[in-house]
Amino acid sequence: MIKKIAACILILLLCIGVALLIDDYKYNTVIPDGIYIGFMHIGGLTRKDAKDRLHKFIDKILQSQITLTYDDHKWFFDVSEHVEIDVNKSIEDIIKYTQNGNFITRFILRQQLKKNPLVVNPVVIYKENNLQRTFEKINETIFMEPKNASFKVKGDSVSIVDDVDGKILDDNKLKEDIISNLWFCDEELTLEIPIKKLKADVTTEDLKALEIKIKIAEYSTKFDKSQKGRTKNIRLAAEKINGYILSPGDIFSFNNVVGERTRDKGYQEAPVFIGNQTVSDIGGGVCQVSSTLYNLALLTNLEIIERTNHSLPVSYVPLGRDATVNYDTIDLKFKNNTEGNLLLISEVVEDTLTVKFFGKDKLPFSVELISETVKTIQPPVTIREDKNLPNGEVRIKQGTPGFTVKLWKKYISSEVEEKSLVSIDTYNPTPTLLYTGVKAVEEDQKYN
Repeated sequence: MIKKIAACILILLLCIGVALLIDDYKYNTVIPDGIYIGFMHIGGLTRKDAKDRLHKFIDKILQSQITLTYDDHKWFFDVSEHVEIDVNKSIEDIIKYTQNGNFITRFILRQQLKKNPLVVNPVVIYKENNLQRTFEKINETIFMEPKNASFKVKGDSVSIVDDVDGKILDDNKLKEDIISNLWFCDEELTLEIPIKKLKADVTTEDLKALEIKIKIAEYSTKFDKSQKGRTKNIRLAAEKINGYILSPGDIFSFNNVVGERTRDKGYQEAPVFIGNQTVSDIGGGVCQVSSTLYNLALLTNLEIIERTNHSLPVSYVPLGRDATVNYDTIDLKFKNNTEGNLLLISEVVEDTLTVKFFGKDKLPFSVELISETVKTIQPPVTIREDKNLPNGEVRIKQGTPGFTVKLWKKYISSEVEEKSLVSIDTYNPTPTLLYTGVKAVEEDQKYN
């Protein structure tokens, strides 16, 4: 009895298997029900019929036009200029999907498709060059650069100007939208252009986190604004350092921040010290910016890493408080040895250069700078012959003295008053030139 039942079950399974194989064989040439390309049902069609039907419909789609809109702007997207549709691959991909696995797996898939139809998009190939030109044209109207948050300084107060998001065409999303809506192009199709936000590199929250709130120190110097080249150089260098932020532990390098001073960057010729002489050179006046900044760093009690005085005294800061710079050879460097971030503000108003540091907290003491001249070096005398000066006459060009100077930093608080030595600098004298005449006197003039 058991053998008979087993035999019946085996025969039944064989019959089911044969039925499934016969059914599966049928779908070697026919696409299963429940498969759509767009809204077009291709189930029950042979490969050839499905391709023919798809070709006819696509020919119509390729002649259509999509209206792309953004706010009040419109662009007309000619499908045939931007898109190719691979009919053969579209159908073959569907066949491949339905023929995957063994005959039982394929049978189960066909049953599922009857309950849950599959909608697929055709294989679309974009004409990338044309598409890129269209997207660039759209972006001419849509694109907006993001704006970084920034500090705004007015007098002694500092505030934050909020960042602003930018925007740009979301080209990948638009391509997806076009593909999914191609099948409705036989109607009047309008698509809203998708936009992608562009975030600013520096946000309002970034600046708030720096906790820059109050002015810590300030220093100003004067210059002669009638010297056009020198004034221009001061303004250019001042613009470069304006807005610079020093985090705790950062080392500020004047040459790195300002960069090379060249004619291509707008710098002009103006007087500079070379050796013990004043000559004209590109970038003259930039040392006033570095010297002004040096004084600010001292008043903020920052650690001076590198600083060199001029060979001769300058007029815009007291002795011992100047800082000469020369790109690649002489630099001004100081370190933010405080526990907070520092915002450097530099501005030129009329004939005045002002630099300021803003930060989280004021110093617990005030700083006073004291220049002490410990030695005056008298100018040497140099005698030279002057062939244009009559014999026996003398002309004098007075030199300038040199100095040895100590710079002291005085700390003053409610509890204590201290003084520490900052530097000892030497400024060279310029010689007094004594010109003696050697020009011969004519005989007729000798006895007149």
